[in-house]
Amino acid sequence: LKKYVFYKLRTELPEGPFCILYMHSTVQSDDNNPGMSILRTIYEDLPPEYKERLQVFYFLHPGLRSRLAIATLGRLFLSGGLYWKIKYISRLEYLWGDIRKGVVEIPDFVIEHDKVLEHRPLTDYGIEPDPLHLADVPAVGYSLGRYENKWAPEDRWSSRNYM
Repeated sequence: LKKYVFYKLRTELPEGPFCILYMHSTVQSDDNNPGMSILRTIYEDLPPEYKERLQVFYFLHPGLRSRLAIATLGRLFLSGGLYWKIKYISRLEYLWGDIRKGVVEIPDFVIEHDKVLEHRPLTDYGIEPDPLHLADVPAVGYSLGRYENKWAPEDRWSSRNYM
C-alpha cells in the first residue's frame, strides 16, 4: 500500500492542494485492513511539501470499529497533522458534496456496497438493525407468555393486599 501511494503521488499528483480518498468498503479485519500503523508510516514518510499540500484524508464507508479506533487511539498513534485531516464519509452521496462526481473513479464493488448500506440507514450511526437476520425467521406458534399460568398462583399478591 505504501509503495502504491508513493507511486501515485510521484506520477499523478498535480500542483497545489490535494486529497486522498481511502475506500474502506467490504474490508475484512484480517484480510485487507491496512490499519493505523500503515497510515501513520505513510504520512510520516511523506515529504514535508506533500504534508502541507494534503488538505483532507477522506475515509469512505468506515465501520464503527474503525471510527472508534481512530477516535480513541488515533490521537496517540497518528500525527496531529493527519488526525485532524481525516473526514469520515458514510455514503457516496455525501462525498459528492466535496468532490465533483466523475472526477474520481469509484470501483463497482464500492458502488454495490453503498447500495447495500442505503437499505440499512442505521449503520451510519453504528447500529446494525438485524445482524443475524432474525426478522426473516417465521413466527412461532405460541406466545411468549405461555407459562403465565404456571407463575401466577391463585394466592399471588396483588396491589389490593398492600392497602
